[in-house]
Amino acid sequence: MPRQTKWTKSFFREEIFHPGEPAAMQAAPAEAVFVLRALGLRKGGKLLDLCCGTGRHSFEFARRGMLVTGLDATKEYLSEARARLGPRVNPVFLLGDMRRMSCQGEFDAVVNLWTSFGYFEDPADDLRVLEGVRRALKPGGRFLIDLVDADWNRRHAHATSWFRRSDGTLVLEEIAMREGRDPGLRNVWTVLTDGERPRRAAFFVRSYDKARLCALLRRAGLEPSKFWGGLEGEPRRPDSRRLVVLARKPR
Repeated sequence: MPRQTKWTKSFFREEIFHPGEPAAMQAAPAEAVFVLRALGLRKGGKLLDLCCGTGRHSFEFARRGMLVTGLDATKEYLSEARARLGPRVNPVFLLGDMRRMSCQGEFDAVVNLWTSFGYFEDPADDLRVLEGVRRALKPGGRFLIDLVDADWNRRHAHATSWFRRSDGTLVLEEIAMREGRDPGLRNVWTVLTDGERPRRAAFFVRSYDKARLCALLRRAGLEPSKFWGGLEGEPRRPDSRRLVVLARKPR
């Protein structure tokens, strides 16, 4: 069976990449409002937050009346989510590999947000994930996926760039694009914190544009139906950075 790759363990840790940073937390409520509207869920709906990280969206979904399960492969992120949960029983946070979901017709909806897809070297693993999503959904259930549009990356991604995180840490990104039959990009982050040695980690993500993602969704038995350019419901335009797709499992 597939196992988590070494780079996912080295990159997805708080000192390198922290999904609960202040800017992300601030954006989460508005994103959750759009996502629930797009999914058409009512209070009491069962929702799977696939690759939930520290749970910033899971908590917002639960606050709006959903019964939420968050699944992630990073123990460190889930520990933070559970600490924030306290005595509450919703959301439920589970440790697991997105390629090995055993759910069968349990959820009204599944979401996969902020480019939490395409990280595996074998493209068959991406199909395996989407087939797991289809199995997890009830008949007629909906799936919303959000990632960086490959077309935007091709036009705008720089080989080398810097950004500063909210805690003042500087991060150097070094990107190498891979084209051909299985396009993707490799990104190396060097994290620079005052008084500490530089920390370095790399990741790979497969590139998906609208056509390629829709073709894979259909192979997995999910039918794409609507598209947006961002997680607050922005219309999709030729230069949209994000690709947000709503798909449905047949009844």
